[in-house]
Amino acid sequence: MMRRLSTLLVVCTMIALPAHAACQREPQPIELSAQPLGRALEQLAVQTGCTVVGEYKGNRARFSRLHASSVSGTYRPEEALWALLQGTGWEGYTTDQGLEVSKRQQRWVLEQSSDLRARIEEHPALSPDTRHAYLEELDAVEQSAQELAFEQGFISAAEQASYRRSLSGIRGVL
Repeated sequence: MMRRLSTLLVVCTMIALPAHAACQREPQPIELSAQPLGRALEQLAVQTGCTVVGEYKGNRARFSRLHASSVSGTYRPEEALWALLQGTGWEGYTTDQGLEVSKRQQRWVLEQSSDLRARIEEHPALSPDTRHAYLEELDAVEQSAQELAFEQGFISAAEQASYRRSLSGIRGVL
C-alpha cells in the first residue's frame, strides 16, 4: 500500500510540474500566426523551449500593441525571433539561456554618438565644415542602426564593428 502511495505521489508531482524543453538551437518547425508581438514571443518560447528575456519582460503592454507577422517553416530559434521582430525596431539576440529582445545596439550607438556630439561641439580647433561633416556622420550611423534593427530584427556583429570603426575614427581626431 505504501509503495502505491509513493508511486502515485511521484506521478502526481510529475504531472503538476510544467514541461519545459531545453532551448534547442538547431533548425526546427515553427508555426506562429500573425498576432500581437507579445503573444508571438510567448508562443515562440513555448515552441522552442527558449526563454525570452530582456526589455520585452518589462514592456508587455508595449509589445502587445506591436504586430508580428506569421512565421511558418523550419528555423533556428533566433531566426524565428528576427522574423517576428522585423518592422518593430526591436533587436533579437541569443543568450546562454535562450533569446533576448532589446534595443541594446541602438542604445549603444546613441550613447556613443551623444558623447561624441558634445565633444565635437566643444572642440575649439574644428572648422565649421569639419564639425558639420562629423555630425552628419554621426547622424548616418544612428540612422543606419535604427533602419537595420527595423528591417532585420537584429544588428549583426559586422555592422556593429562598422559602427565602432566609424565612431572610433571620429573619437581619434578629437
